[in-house]
Amino acid sequence: MNRSSSRPSTLPSVLVLAVTAGVLGGCSTLGLGSDEPRATVASSSGTSSFSEFFRNGGSTVPPPAAPVDDDFECPSVEILDGGAAMRQVGGSDVRNQVSLGEVARECRAQPGGQIAIKVGVEGRVLLGPAGSPGTFTAPVRVVIKRGDKVLVSRLQRATATVPSGDVQARFVVIEDNMIVPRQGEELSISVGLDPSGRGGDAPRKRKRG
Repeated sequence: MNRSSSRPSTLPSVLVLAVTAGVLGGCSTLGLGSDEPRATVASSSGTSSFSEFFRNGGSTVPPPAAPVDDDFECPSVEILDGGAAMRQVGGSDVRNQVSLGEVARECRAQPGGQIAIKVGVEGRVLLGPAGSPGTFTAPVRVVIKRGDKVLVSRLQRATATVPSGDVQARFVVIEDNMIVPRQGEELSISVGLDPSGRGGDAPRKRKRG
């Protein structure tokens, strides 16, 4: 864990990153799951911004939290290799592609030497030449590790509906209250699309800040 007595407190800390996921290109053919979503925040119009959903859980701003004096450095977010996008193909044409966009994380000190981690992921569904409007599933995996040990692994199946006359829809996934011990090796946070349910087994990651 990186520490420095001269570094200002980073708790609470939020980082929003742009993730480049090639639209309708550069992805292996993958089918979309049909399981019922566990918990989702989805929108086709994007009326509420990603930052509002991540910070507040909606458009209503809650009272500001009391500042936390701590020197813990919140880990950056990484994208699982091959987990930035997936697409479905019909014949030689693309039906649709699900891709991840911005990601964010926040770390909060907890009693008993623990850390609560919150991770948000924004993505979208884009119709291809062979696609048609409808509801699509985005299986998003969030994994927190310490070294090679998986501390938390959560799969959330978000849904996004592309209405008639449109070609894309947005979705937001937020996982909160992931509690991990503060002490030990450096933590890592990974997110990615995981239609097969592999969890944290993917060996390679691409760092995104």
